[in-house]
Amino acid sequence: MAFENVIAAVLAEITPSQRERDEFSAVLDSIESAADVVIKPLRLEKTIAGSFIRDTWLADKKEMDLFIMFPVSYSRERLEKTGLEVGKKIIRKLKGKYAIAYAEHPYVKGVVKGFSVDIVPCYKVESASKIKSAVDRTPFHNMYILENLKPAMAADVRLLKQFCKAMDVYGSDIRTLGFSGYLCELLIINYKNFTGLAATANKWKYGTFIDLQKHGAPPSSERFKGQPLVVIDPTDPKRNVAASLSEENFLKFIDGCRNFMKKPVKSFFHIKKIPLKPSELIKILKGRGTEVLFVEFKRPNVVDDILWSQMRKTASRLKKLMQENDFNVTGHDVWSDEKKSYLMFELDKWELPELTKLVGPPVTSEQHSAEFRRKYKALNVYDENGRWAVNVRRKYRVPDVLIKSFLKKTRKMLINEGVRSYVAGGISKGFRLLKKDEAVKLAGKNEGFAVFLKKYFEREA
Repeated sequence: MAFENVIAAVLAEITPSQRERDEFSAVLDSIESAADVVIKPLRLEKTIAGSFIRDTWLADKKEMDLFIMFPVSYSRERLEKTGLEVGKKIIRKLKGKYAIAYAEHPYVKGVVKGFSVDIVPCYKVESASKIKSAVDRTPFHNMYILENLKPAMAADVRLLKQFCKAMDVYGSDIRTLGFSGYLCELLIINYKNFTGLAATANKWKYGTFIDLQKHGAPPSSERFKGQPLVVIDPTDPKRNVAASLSEENFLKFIDGCRNFMKKPVKSFFHIKKIPLKPSELIKILKGRGTEVLFVEFKRPNVVDDILWSQMRKTASRLKKLMQENDFNVTGHDVWSDEKKSYLMFELDKWELPELTKLVGPPVTSEQHSAEFRRKYKALNVYDENGRWAVNVRRKYRVPDVLIKSFLKKTRKMLINEGVRSYVAGGISKGFRLLKKDEAVKLAGKNEGFAVFLKKYFEREA
């Protein structure tokens, strides 16, 4: 299929129909009307942000963001309290359902006629460089895209988003560490169209620097050190829009562009979520000769960005704990759905020898030698190459006993031990350790978990 035909076929699949546009517009109008009634007596302002307003949304997206703009004179506490009250009233007027979500500050997540709407309080600041909270930037992003993204470019943004979604690199959230919708829009503005971007990106190097407004920040700036792609925010020269992009996803995108330019086919835009079958998991683990251990706990009531960040940091803490006890963790990852969260560890072996050798001070050091011999006086202390040594029994020979002992603490104690707050709260209410057999069973029941395992083992191969 010719390049142009592939693009046309993909666009036919991902571009919203007129019926979808009309449905979205009707729901949006009702939300705006309800918001006006609620915020007018408070003398507050609002703005709708997101891809629908910019006409870069994909056919399967039914989400919108309503920002309630508060004067900078409001304290953070007052903004949060009033913001929640306003959000709840708006959703109630629309006879929808809502829940309180938590990011930098709490906000209302509502569902109205099948559409998801986030009602987010923010400050009305003079410029994006004077923000008081991260969400204050969004109205400026909205204005920039509306002013600079030409109507003809909307189709190219859709192509780029779908291309990224198919590679599982779409989204700047902590879970994905990929390309945000705003970043996709900026890249199309810079390269004019999807083809121009793909033809250039397949030659990108680590540290690629893009500055649409020519703010002048040098590519070697210490501020952006260690970031594979730097795209200066047109509304805030101190910010890299691609700051959350991981090196792994940066390289995956480059490779995807390179392969697409060599052989443009529709499959590059198709999302493939093929789960790992239990029989495949058994075969993979046998072939790798490794063991796995999972910590399962009820998902905390917090937004993905906070949850995934805390899970990753907690997993790193537990990995360090296992390594301190001589368990070799060859890989680790995290995953969560709406019900359960998991910390995963892959180890080169399950059981350690009963004895381990501790090497002490040089035999010529009188004070330290005396302390060492006194500490282990009940054991056979011996001289090994000029240093004292002793064989002691391990406290933990298998990792699950170690992890269970460590996690059976109160939330406060877990936090003091380096477990992050929301994760500590979830674990302190109850957790379960899954070994290889339990993981195989879960993979057969939970498709999302099975897909997660497939991606992990493909990445670690």
